[in-house]
Amino acid sequence: MEYGGLNINPVTVYTKELRYKKDYIEVDLRIPVFQGPMFQTAVNRMNTAIESDIREFNRQMEEAAKEYVEGPMLEGRDVIPYRISNVYRVTYNRNNIISIVLTYYEFVGGRDYYIKVSYNYNLLTGRPLSLSDLFRENIDYKKLIDEAIRSEVRRNPEAYFPGTIERFQGITVGQPFYIENERIVIFFGFHQIAPTEAGIPVIALPFTLFGNALRPELLVR
Repeated sequence: MEYGGLNINPVTVYTKELRYKKDYIEVDLRIPVFQGPMFQTAVNRMNTAIESDIREFNRQMEEAAKEYVEGPMLEGRDVIPYRISNVYRVTYNRNNIISIVLTYYEFVGGRDYYIKVSYNYNLLTGRPLSLSDLFRENIDYKKLIDEAIRSEVRRNPEAYFPGTIERFQGITVGQPFYIENERIVIFFGFHQIAPTEAGIPVIALPFTLFGNALRPELLVR
């Protein structure tokens, strides 16, 4: 299906909310629910995986919060409750591919923490996508991406830790990524390549860097 020639997938999303408050935790979580009759298998798998992950995050954080406040509550001291929330974005929804980015926020012990995760699916097969799936067969995608990341760090060294080039060992097999605005966006953990204050470090690599090495469906506009 095409809208304005952009090959937009006929997939929509609405939000379910998981919100409650206890003495030791405040929860404000959003669960994306996708709908798309043309891709029912993929949509069902996405919804199951994402909701399961969000509820597991909630369960683990609630257990941790209970343990954290146990001592202070027994001693009659003030308790600072955990606070957890999240936001999500659909960053790409074209050419039978969809990318979703979910960012968790945690307020724990008076400090802020963030976790970013992504979900990338082929809507025709219902399978999650890895970086290798974005490239043609027999392409050394890891070499191409590693070289592109090193070039980016060299162009903007002030945005990264000193010595990042020397320490960078290349992307991993399960390297987190998402697709946005004709770019492959690689993201890293806190303090992995750049200061936390700059946000969760990402490196956005335009499709044009890879030319015909990418699968042709990604290049359809």
